[in-house]
Amino acid sequence: MRPRWRSERAAGLHADDWLMTYADMITLLLCFFAIFLTVTVPKKVTPQKTELARTIVVAAEPTRFLEGDLPFHGLPRADRATEDDIPRFAAPEKPEPLAAAGPVAQIKAAPPPLPPAPAPAPEARPVALDVTGITPPAILEPLRSTGTAEIEQKGDRLTTVNMSSATFFPSGSAAISAAGQAVLADVARRLKSEELKDYLITVEGHTDDAPISTPQFPSNWELSTARAAAVVHYFLEQGIPAAKLRAAGYADTFPKLPNRDLQGRAIPENQAQNRRVVIKLEKIDRG
Repeated sequence: MRPRWRSERAAGLHADDWLMTYADMITLLLCFFAIFLTVTVPKKVTPQKTELARTIVVAAEPTRFLEGDLPFHGLPRADRATEDDIPRFAAPEKPEPLAAAGPVAQIKAAPPPLPPAPAPAPEARPVALDVTGITPPAILEPLRSTGTAEIEQKGDRLTTVNMSSATFFPSGSAAISAAGQAVLADVARRLKSEELKDYLITVEGHTDDAPISTPQFPSNWELSTARAAAVVHYFLEQGIPAAKLRAAGYADTFPKLPNRDLQGRAIPENQAQNRRVVIKLEKIDRG
């Protein structure tokens, strides 16, 4: 017979063997449910930054994880990305308007009445300047009465004094003659008067179409400009301020009368009138 202490010891060693079996079964069940949950629960797709990455992730997912007798089993599967798959940065599609089920009259809200259109503004038309009764500055009238110059009033701001070049310059020359200086001295005295203090003075030189070609004046442009400049220099010597004076030469570009007839022959009388010095007086506003 075994000793009593050995029997009690052997019984104590095998008394808890069922706990090992129970623990193993619990461990296996936990592993089974963990694997089951891993297989059956789909992973949530994280929105990607680009449309291409989102498409790759969606295409890589299994299309069907679980087949079973579920409430939604048998429903048709979507072959395209659903609303949940639309990335956050994508703008929602505009819903299409529903088509009418039948010949139902469409009721449209009447648009609010438009405000009355403003009456068109009357078209602005250029107003013709009435020069009736406007006379040149009285200080210049003696030049007209003595036949020294022709005076024309153009509007209320411009006065022209036309004088023949023969009075001032020999043919083909820009040197003022003694008789011309006497005439210009009288003109300068009147231009310095208080009556013309608010006028700008432009001296224009004009010639006929007879060509000139000299070392000093290669063409009528140089001749007409030199004559205008000579008159301006004389006015400066007479004390007219330089800020009021201008000089311009126009050669034969602005004739008073035709230089030639239809056959191209020169008209000496007209050419004489086209050779002239014009003094333009333009009134300015002093604000």
